[in-house]
Amino acid sequence: MTTEPLRAAHVSGPRDPARLADVDAVAVLAGLDHPRHERLERSERFVSGTHLHGRTTMNYRLYTPPGDVCTARPLLVMLHAGEQGLQDFALSSQMNAAAGRLGWMVLYPEKPERPGEQAGWSWYMYSHQQRGRGEPALLASLTRHVIAQHRIDEQRVHVAGLSAGGAMAAVLGQTYPDLFASVGVHSGLPYGAVDDASGATSLKRYGRVDQEACAGRPLRHGAPPTIVFHGTRDMTVHPSNGVRIYENAVSGRPGEHRFENGREGGRAYTRRTHVAPDGHTNAELWLIEGAGHAWSGGDPQGSQADWQGPAASEQMLCFFMRHPASH
Repeated sequence: MTTEPLRAAHVSGPRDPARLADVDAVAVLAGLDHPRHERLERSERFVSGTHLHGRTTMNYRLYTPPGDVCTARPLLVMLHAGEQGLQDFALSSQMNAAAGRLGWMVLYPEKPERPGEQAGWSWYMYSHQQRGRGEPALLASLTRHVIAQHRIDEQRVHVAGLSAGGAMAAVLGQTYPDLFASVGVHSGLPYGAVDDASGATSLKRYGRVDQEACAGRPLRHGAPPTIVFHGTRDMTVHPSNGVRIYENAVSGRPGEHRFENGREGGRAYTRRTHVAPDGHTNAELWLIEGAGHAWSGGDPQGSQADWQGPAASEQMLCFFMRHPASH
């Protein structure tokens, strides 16, 4: 892992974890008269690293909140949108700030660049929709690497993403349910609906695909607990994709749908919840009125953030906290 110089660590007042420079944990409180272990407990870090899987190298950033480093922490894997950088995604989503208050670690993988490929995750390609192959295998390998290198509560490992990252989060939920306890999809697309780039274009634009091209391809269900956010005026990924993700997540599960209308942060929303007979929530769908293709409740300085909406990061973490792994 690489580190960068500490930026204004001596200044009092609140700090935004999404803007933290890469720092050594001890350096944050260097010069203070505290034992080493106490300094470690009071620091937070946002470091860069690389992971090699086969012949592919993946860059990532890892946020570690302040607290006791000997305590097993939950881990959230956050997958960026197509043209979005890791620092920008952390800023846009404000996930580090939300996670830091709860003591969660956050992992931001970066899609490896390959000649001729699009910038976003390859969620729409059949070779990247399977366990043990392509990007799902690479992301699972990186997640296990972080688990092995840090004290992680393996029953509380979750994945979320925006746009193409949300679509890939849905893929990971289907292909690695033994690794990821639950899934968050923001402005994303359903797993297995297409298996090539042309189908992906139609799905994003219209929320549907060419039925003749999809003849004989089974619709896949049985997703882990899933929370979905989507803006009703998303002109990049049709909102019906969010509805379909929710429907796939609850397909075949006993329970009832509950509806709630509310307003938070300047935007109205409709929240649909599927509740099992035992009272546990199988899935949530938040449709944000008037919102476009952006992270709800994010930082307006980010490239894809809507500060007016409900705080998607906080709501996702609340959902994940209620859904540890059942295996």
